[in-house]
Amino acid sequence: MTAESLLHIGDILGAHGLKGALIVFSHTRPAQAIAGYSCWWIGKTAATAKAYPVRRCWQHGKRMLAELEGVSDCDQAALFKKLKVWVPIDVVETDDDEYLWEELIGCRVIKEGTLEPLGTVTALEEYGAQDNLLVQTPDDAAEPGEWLIPFIEDVVTDVNLDDCVITVDLPEGMDVCFTPRS
Repeated sequence: MTAESLLHIGDILGAHGLKGALIVFSHTRPAQAIAGYSCWWIGKTAATAKAYPVRRCWQHGKRMLAELEGVSDCDQAALFKKLKVWVPIDVVETDDDEYLWEELIGCRVIKEGTLEPLGTVTALEEYGAQDNLLVQTPDDAAEPGEWLIPFIEDVVTDVNLDDCVITVDLPEGMDVCFTPRS
């Protein structure tokens, strides 16, 4: 499995209990969807990740707990703390109107109608109500800086992954979501 073919879906926060369960922070939506993958690749990076069949995975409060094949006590489980959970990207299913964050990073963002370039998506951030695109303007822009654009239907009007272009319709007042670079 190559690093490029793996998708980061969670982080291991530590061990839970004497039988070697792991506390996992899930990046999937809903969080319980992480339980749907029968094999996780675990490592510090995708390149160093190794496959571990999932014996059991369940929700426990705000976190997920998981038991892996070959991990049977708290000492073994403790070795997984701060590692990342990956799955092969080809097993991840999305609806037509859903996108993986990894697919959006690097896309150009343009204003609807004018096709004026705003910049490039450098990250996505989750702020409870919705995800937000972090868009970096080009260094040679008239006003270099960063946009924080809500990834919602009213603002993001089109996502073209083939051309790696996201079209946005910024409502009046969105200039407060721009931070100039000093």
